[in-house]
Amino acid sequence: MFAAGWTTRFFAEFWKAPDLTCVPSIVTDDVVGYWPGHRVVRGRIEYVKALEELLALLPDLWLDVKEHTMSADGQFGFARWVMHATGANGPFELDGMDCARVRELLLCENYIVFDTAEFQTAVGGASVEPLPKQQL
Repeated sequence: MFAAGWTTRFFAEFWKAPDLTCVPSIVTDDVVGYWPGHRVVRGRIEYVKALEELLALLPDLWLDVKEHTMSADGQFGFARWVMHATGANGPFELDGMDCARVRELLLCENYIVFDTAEFQTAVGGASVEPLPKQQL
């Protein structure tokens, strides 16, 4: 299913039951992720770590991708989704979207958009901001 590289179809399938083992093979070495709250992650290791942190915070997280499309030239992908997870205050849903740039079938840039205040309320105050370096 993942042999074709990063596509919005891959994105939709991946987030039904996230398994991070495939992520390093579908992102570039210099991937950049722009997360809500001004968090920017650079490089494959940081990108995977950001996803690990999110799934550690919300182990039952999955996305219901409502719409997705790739640009005609295959360079950009867009997806609108609803996050489902259980936070400190119980189960919640959160709307969001991704705008991804693809280079040679690999994800090289991703803008992730969702309401950070709503997210923090749902998860009991946790943030998607990185931990200070001394806590890592």
